[in-house]
Amino acid sequence: GILTSLMYIRAMLAKNTAASELNKVIEIYPQVLINSKVNADKKNDFDKDEEIVARIKEAEEKLNGNGRVLIRASGTEPKVRVMIEGKDLEQIEKEAEAIAKLIENKLG
Repeated sequence: GILTSLMYIRAMLAKNTAASELNKVIEIYPQVLINSKVNADKKNDFDKDEEIVARIKEAEEKLNGNGRVLIRASGTEPKVRVMIEGKDLEQIEKEAEAIAKLIENKLG
């Protein structure tokens, strides 16, 4: 966060513009977050399963550079968090649900 803030200030100074002007070039996409319940001893294995990895890659390709897919194990719970960000809320909801369900089926 601190590094990002410093880089943002640097960009403001380089462009000699206000933060409000820089913010106009950022398009905010909707996000979906779904938690998949998994066995505690398997929560870090989602990136080792070929089917899960392939499904994540497929979702990333569907976004076509207009969003992101973030999958991570919870640090405190037996869960894998599936977060997808993209332009089309309906699309990212479907993708997140499909990945979350696959992870639960394979690692739950």
